[in-house]
Amino acid sequence: YSEYSNMVESLHISPRLMIHKKCFRVNNTYGLSLNIKNSGLFPRLIKLSTDSPEDTSISIPEMELHRYLETDDVLDVKIWIRTKSKRDINRRRHIFIESFHPNIIFQVPIIVLDKLTDPSVSDSVTFPSCVPGNMSHFELIIFNPTKERVRVRYRNTNHGLEINTNNRDVLPPEDYVRILLSIVPKRLQLYKGFFNVKFGVLPPKPVLFQFTPKSMGVYLSLGNMGFCQTKFSREEIRSVIVCNESPHEVIVAGEFYKEPKPEVLETDSSIGDDVRDNSFANKINDEAISMHSVLLYDFEDDKSVEQVPYQVEATKHFDFIVPNRIAGQTSAEIKLIFRPSYDPNDPFPEEEEPPYFYRTRINFCFSDAEECIESHFVVVFGEIGGIEVEVHPKIIDFRKVYLGEEHCAHIKILNVDAVPAAVTFKDCLEPDMAGVRISPMEGYLLEPCTRGIFHLSFYSLVPNRFTLTLRFKVQNGAYQKITLKGTGQQVQLRTFPQVVEFGSIPMAVPQKRYMLLMNPLAVPITLQVKPTDDGEETPLVLNIRDSTEMLPITVRDPIRHLQTVHEDLQKKGLDPFEKIDLTEDLPDALSVHSFQTSDSIYSLEFEEEVMEPIPQMASHLLTHLKKQKIFDKSETDRRVIQEALVGMLNTKYFSVFSKHNNYIFMDWNAIPSDPREVYCDNEIIYLRPNTGRSITILLIPNKVGYYHRSLSVRICPALQPQGPESSEDHPVTRTLIKSEFLCSKLWFEYNCVAPEIIWSNMVDLTQRTIYAGEEYEFDMHFSNRSIVGAFLHYDVIPADMSFRDGTWKFFIESGMETMARCAVAFRSLGNTRLSGLIKIVGTPHSFPFHLFGNVLPTEIRITPTYVHRRLNVYELSKVHFYIDNYTPTHTKLSMRLKDITYQYLTLRGGALAPTGQSVYTTLVSLFTDPDLYQNTLFIDLQFDHIMMLSITFLVEGVPLYFEPNIREGFDFGQLYTNTREQFQDGAYTHRRPVKVINKGHRAYRVLIIRLNSFGPEVAGSPACAIHALTARFDMEPKNLYLRPSCEEQVDILASSYVQGHATGDFLLQVIDQKYPQRKHIIRVRVTADFVECLLAWSPKQVNFNYKRCEPLKQRSYVETPLLVNPCAVPIDEVTLQVSGPFRIKELYESTFEKEIRISIDGLERKEIFVVLNRGAIKQLFCRQMDGKINVFAVGKQLKSLSLRVAILVPDVVILQPDLVLFDRGKPYHSSVNLVNQGCLPAEFKWKRLQTTETFIGDEDDPNGIVADLLSQIIRMLEYDFSCESELNMSKRYQECRCQFRRAIENGDMILEILDEIINDLELSHRPLLYQMAEVPDDNRNQSSTSLVRETIDDILARLHIDSSDQWSDPSSEYCFANRFIYFHEKRGTVDLVDSQPGDLQCQLHLPHIRRGFEMRVVFELAVLGGRTKKLTVTLVNLVQKIKFHKDNTYLGIKPWYESFDAVVRVTNVTKYPLQLVLVEVKPPPSKPLKEPKQDRRLVDGFCKLMTSDMMYLEPLAVDQIRVKGILGFSESFRHSFGAVINNSDSTYFWLKGQGVMPMLGMSSPLATAPLDPLEVEEEYRLLQRVYHYEIFRTITEEDEEQPHGGEEENQQEDKVSISEDFSQLSSSDEDMPSQRQAQHDLQLFRMVHTYVMVNNNQELPHATVLRQLLLAERYLQRLCSKPELYTLHQQVYQSHQKMHKATGYKQPAMVKHFTVQPIPCEQHGFILDLGPLARNTLRRFELKLHFFGPGKLIAAARTTVRIPGLYLDFSLTEAQHADKKFSFWAEKCEALEYFKDKYRNMFERMIDAEQDPKLKHAHSFDLDKLVKHQRDLTPKDRRLIEEYYNSLNPSVYPDHKHNFTLAKVFSGCLSNYSGVDVTVVGFFKPESCFFEKNQLVEDHIFIDLHMGPTLPILLRGVIVS
Repeated sequence: YSEYSNMVESLHISPRLMIHKKCFRVNNTYGLSLNIKNSGLFPRLIKLSTDSPEDTSISIPEMELHRYLETDDVLDVKIWIRTKSKRDINRRRHIFIESFHPNIIFQVPIIVLDKLTDPSVSDSVTFPSCVPGNMSHFELIIFNPTKERVRVRYRNTNHGLEINTNNRDVLPPEDYVRILLSIVPKRLQLYKGFFNVKFGVLPPKPVLFQFTPKSMGVYLSLGNMGFCQTKFSREEIRSVIVCNESPHEVIVAGEFYKEPKPEVLETDSSIGDDVRDNSFANKINDEAISMHSVLLYDFEDDKSVEQVPYQVEATKHFDFIVPNRIAGQTSAEIKLIFRPSYDPNDPFPEEEEPPYFYRTRINFCFSDAEECIESHFVVVFGEIGGIEVEVHPKIIDFRKVYLGEEHCAHIKILNVDAVPAAVTFKDCLEPDMAGVRISPMEGYLLEPCTRGIFHLSFYSLVPNRFTLTLRFKVQNGAYQKITLKGTGQQVQLRTFPQVVEFGSIPMAVPQKRYMLLMNPLAVPITLQVKPTDDGEETPLVLNIRDSTEMLPITVRDPIRHLQTVHEDLQKKGLDPFEKIDLTEDLPDALSVHSFQTSDSIYSLEFEEEVMEPIPQMASHLLTHLKKQKIFDKSETDRRVIQEALVGMLNTKYFSVFSKHNNYIFMDWNAIPSDPREVYCDNEIIYLRPNTGRSITILLIPNKVGYYHRSLSVRICPALQPQGPESSEDHPVTRTLIKSEFLCSKLWFEYNCVAPEIIWSNMVDLTQRTIYAGEEYEFDMHFSNRSIVGAFLHYDVIPADMSFRDGTWKFFIESGMETMARCAVAFRSLGNTRLSGLIKIVGTPHSFPFHLFGNVLPTEIRITPTYVHRRLNVYELSKVHFYIDNYTPTHTKLSMRLKDITYQYLTLRGGALAPTGQSVYTTLVSLFTDPDLYQNTLFIDLQFDHIMMLSITFLVEGVPLYFEPNIREGFDFGQLYTNTREQFQDGAYTHRRPVKVINKGHRAYRVLIIRLNSFGPEVAGSPACAIHALTARFDMEPKNLYLRPSCEEQVDILASSYVQGHATGDFLLQVIDQKYPQRKHIIRVRVTADFVECLLAWSPKQVNFNYKRCEPLKQRSYVETPLLVNPCAVPIDEVTLQVSGPFRIKELYESTFEKEIRISIDGLERKEIFVVLNRGAIKQLFCRQMDGKINVFAVGKQLKSLSLRVAILVPDVVILQPDLVLFDRGKPYHSSVNLVNQGCLPAEFKWKRLQTTETFIGDEDDPNGIVADLLSQIIRMLEYDFSCESELNMSKRYQECRCQFRRAIENGDMILEILDEIINDLELSHRPLLYQMAEVPDDNRNQSSTSLVRETIDDILARLHIDSSDQWSDPSSEYCFANRFIYFHEKRGTVDLVDSQPGDLQCQLHLPHIRRGFEMRVVFELAVLGGRTKKLTVTLVNLVQKIKFHKDNTYLGIKPWYESFDAVVRVTNVTKYPLQLVLVEVKPPPSKPLKEPKQDRRLVDGFCKLMTSDMMYLEPLAVDQIRVKGILGFSESFRHSFGAVINNSDSTYFWLKGQGVMPMLGMSSPLATAPLDPLEVEEEYRLLQRVYHYEIFRTITEEDEEQPHGGEEENQQEDKVSISEDFSQLSSSDEDMPSQRQAQHDLQLFRMVHTYVMVNNNQELPHATVLRQLLLAERYLQRLCSKPELYTLHQQVYQSHQKMHKATGYKQPAMVKHFTVQPIPCEQHGFILDLGPLARNTLRRFELKLHFFGPGKLIAAARTTVRIPGLYLDFSLTEAQHADKKFSFWAEKCEALEYFKDKYRNMFERMIDAEQDPKLKHAHSFDLDKLVKHQRDLTPKDRRLIEEYYNSLNPSVYPDHKHNFTLAKVFSGCLSNYSGVDVTVVGFFKPESCFFEKNQLVEDHIFIDLHMGPTLPILLRGVIVS
């Protein structure tokens, strides 16, 4: 703990210094961010201020909530600077962070670096105020702006001021240092002063300080307090600690926060606006930077963020309790109480939901006698839980409801809170889906534990599943939601017929049909029918007088037929003025959730339109008008009736008729694009339940085709008449159901057929002699072959055509004919054709007709008179000749050419009318070869007048054509590159044929010349550049001879080994063979883009998992990888070769091959079928075979596809195929372990092959036979017939067959049972019965014994071995299952575990067999897909299986650390191979362990099997078991080992011994060190344990007789000389010869008596043994209670193990370098008092020690520090102990050269160590932990180390490494011993240079025994002169 770090370092301020590189500018805003974090363990009260409030602002969001910084809290402070004047604009500013209790101010400077060259420090310091006696602190920042280190010094002449520099006397370059200033006031007065700070060579700078103490100081432990959510009428109390720092009493008062006055708020707001305007007039300047942080731009522009909103009304929910007075320098508690107050008159706002958050501030005023007032405040806040109610039910399910049907339900609300709850219905969240009414509307005011019931009325508006949410609001509580759900159903309607069929009808002829509508529901409904999906335009009506007649069209008929639609309404003979009442007597249909008292109510209104009721007068008038023949009356009457009808038709009911007013103006072509074709009754129809009404459907088809259409019928349940009690605000009457949810469909279908008319459209008049202008008559016949009538008319008529009777419109009935009478006059000459159009109503288009005629010619004039043209070969030329008739007569003419080889005329004759008609003909020319062609045109007129015209054509070019056309260049497109070798060999792999076609009639010769080739690398190079040839083009052949009209082929060749664009130029010279001097040149450029051939595979590798499944049918393994051509160029031939056990094919119907050839198109993804060849892998197991598909294309080998097959075969191994198990006297279960070493889960099945039972004993036991017979009889007598309750007949049969056959008990029952048992006995190998001698037949006087023998022999003579075969196998197996060996599960699966071999245990049932018997069963394990294995199970009943040579092995007495090696021989006494599993049997804990048991192996000893714990013994074989371990401190070591034989039997052997702790005893008569009372009590407790120690009792003995006292003493004296300890029992019984066994027993008996003193038959241990036992018990108790001590004990044992683990030859240990390692245990010490010691005088002393073993005497004497003049050495009689090979070492008595330190005793050293921990060892040389003796030492240093301490040994204990070793004794003997007397001889010569007069010498001499305890001896003396 450091006061500085707790006060200063625990508050992290970042950045600690704010630096601005450039100068500040006027009216610019600079923003900075400050981060404060508290890492201390207590909250810190923080207050921020600045020394420049005129231009520096500090902003903290919600400042009053963040005054106290809790642990790990972070406070973000925003600072901005804006100055309005340049005066001192770049001065050093400060942000002060003041922390209270302790009081300290942290200074955060803001420094401008522009012209700053010297170190910067503030000019003055003001300390925070505190009461006298407390300390005030100020942390000062000194900044060095230079790049050099500056030395700084401080000069302080003020006694009360402290300056803590933290040893920082140098200022780092461009960095800062922190200086802590502290002052402690003594009195109430003003403290002023200064101190100087000197930087380098600069003059000192004074820093003024000022401090004003205060008379009173109070500190609160926290600033805000939050309460948990609390309900009404409950309270929560928290406390705040108030610390009075004043020395006198303080008075406390408190009050709640009050709202400030309005004028104060106006002042604050005006100030905030001013600051905001000034602060953010400009954007933040990005020149402001910080040394440790980045400039932040998100500063608040509103002062309101610093304010914390408080609720004035929160004061009624909070309270506080304050003490009136607080004594000086004490603390007290202020109780803060949160008690939510319930006020029904002032509820919480309804829009808010709980919990309700409230916050306020409590101000505390503290004052003292001097009237000095100090105020603090605490912000308190908490949440108020709302009133809770329970709603039942949460979900109301109405299931299926009709639309508009009302349902009712109850909603119960229970107030479970402690205050009244006002509950009202708020709203429904889905108002468009249903109508909801809740009563009572005013809600309930529920007292605590009371309930209210709301009544719900509901109906659905949607015809599908709906879910609604109702909300109830609890005043001062939350919204409660209730879910309504169900399914809305539409109202249904039934029609007859279901579909109205009109059949085939003609176009535009009205058709009328009727449909019956019936109401199948139990409630009345209203409906209205309207057409749907119809057009808007008026349809074409051709005949509507009668739907069955086809008469000429009458236009007025449509209105009449539309009026007859409503005729059915008036046929019932009802008076139109009679009042009609609609009644309904059907019972009410009750809903499941409705109440019995409420009636179902239905809505009648529709959403879109409310129809007006039908006027009664209109209905009556319409009936009478229909009876009159209106059209037969006079014009006046018709006009009057028409006006009356028009007035009536203007009503809404007859408004539909206005759409047909324009029918009289309709033409036959006026078929609208969107006609209205369907009309029907549209008044509202009311239908009672199970009643019907017919409607009329009128159809006027205007579109040809088959149609399946519908009418829309709107259905709504009828509304019951509302009573006077119904309110007008009923939600049902206000809500309308959407009509699309109440609509149904009425379907009808019709086929509008277009008629089929047979007629001829060609009228040929050419056979007549026709002259222009003359009129000729002709007729056109039409025949109707269709089933409907046809309307046709002439749509387009030629100008010269007319009708003789004026009729051009016709109606043809079905199967009838008609004729049109026509006339025509030709107005043209020659062959003339006239055309027109005929339209059939209903067909989509008109049909043309043609008139042909021939007019006689006359005189003409032709233009042009000659032709002279220039053409190319095969260029089409057309020359038009215009011929005019200049006479008024008809003129005929004909034309021909002289040579028609390459030319022809389009028109070769004609006739011209006398009116000057003209005609033209065209000369078409096409020449095949170049030449000059001449021809003549002959025109033959009517009167043998022939005209001739000259024609000349000059033809150029050659008639050679190329396919493809290479005249404009040839592009190969993308080509694959060749290999470099192919290119260098001149091989072309790319060849494109070009057809050269000679279309001329002459022969031509073509010579091909290659000009150049440009490869990819030289495409953009200059012409003079020289590059290697990378691409080559050529043409073959070079010479072509083309005969007339022949076709030859030229191959264009390309080759390149580099990717890129290549070009080549060729010259084609064409020679005309008729004119060899004529040559034609054709230049051809060939281009190609070369790319690399890349074929890819998807996926990259194909894996097969081949699974064996013999003997089941094998399946084929086929995979289809994709061969992908990423290029757009196809490859004609790709060779695929497969290696490995695979075959491939391209097409599904193909066969699999090792090699295939395929072609692949550009960008194609081709599937390749790969099949696994199972024949090649049948003999392989769990292997992976690899193969691949090699790809060869375009002469290269491409990337191959890797193939891999994993051959998955199960391989089940029976771990013990020959299993030998032993009988346990009763049936039991064993397991057979199956291991699947394959790579596939194995499905197996067990099958029992053979069962044999053999007697293997020497002689059968008759008693056993008798017991077996008796048990069988008892078992068979205890039968029952429970099988009758079995329902399964097969199981019942098997169980009943197992029971005894007869249920009737009689005297023969036992005999039959006995007969059955004996018949089943197998006695062939059992020597139980002796043979009966032959008896003559005549000797009938036999004894009773012989009669019994004869009876038994007779029974055995009728023995049936296979009698069990008489029963069925299932029955016998079921009945005698407990007598056989079988598996519980016959089949199963051995899985794999993470691709590793898995195992499975099959449970095997083993029955009990008689002693001396062997039962052997052979099982077969069949594995699906694997090899079959066999298992032999042998069950044997033997008495003895193995034999231990010695089952109790005594290990002797050994030291606790010495390891033993025991050997136990074991023999297999059976003829079966045995498997032994050796385990150590540990005794169970006496008490259940609550904690993990501590490791006590080194304490209690342990055993470890050196041989394997699995041992295999062949029949009659012998083996050894080796066990190693240590005996520990166990006085009675006993460990048990068990051997499990074949997992079915077990036996045990034991190891016993004693482990002791060797020790050194003091024989000299020295005083013992005084014991602490706790140590005395501990030793007393240990003595109690020793006297009742069971292990001690095992080696002691009580005399049965009372010997005399003198004999006991003499006996004890004599026996002590034999042995005093456990060393005589160190040899084990196994290593001891048999002839010494008796001597050993006698020696053991005598040794035991040495430890017993018999007095009045009580046990008293020997003193030595008692001391050893007490020491061991005390050490064991320490080890159990101190885990760290046991860790040290383990390290001691491990160091001992490492020393003895070295293998091979090693040098004997040298006593000087041997490390004596004692255990962490000390004996009771002794005091060696030497009395007065004269300086410079030698004093000699001796210490007699005795070694108690067994063990080895290896010891050392050491002291904590080197005592100058003290030397020790070990001494003993060499003659007596020559066999123990002792060696000694002692420190030499030499003068000290470098040892100069004075002696200080152990108590003085303890005082030194408290002042300086480095003096712990009395010397400070070489004790640095970082060095650890690893540095390079000079000889002087090494000598100095040796003189101070010579034992820098690798000891386990760190303190021993610096102790001084005085002497050592080492024994090289290999065996243990005991009873060695050793003398420690000491010399002490205190010299004047090290010891002072009257100095007290007091130090410990420690005698360490290796692997034993330490004996401390306190050396005392006084130095005298």
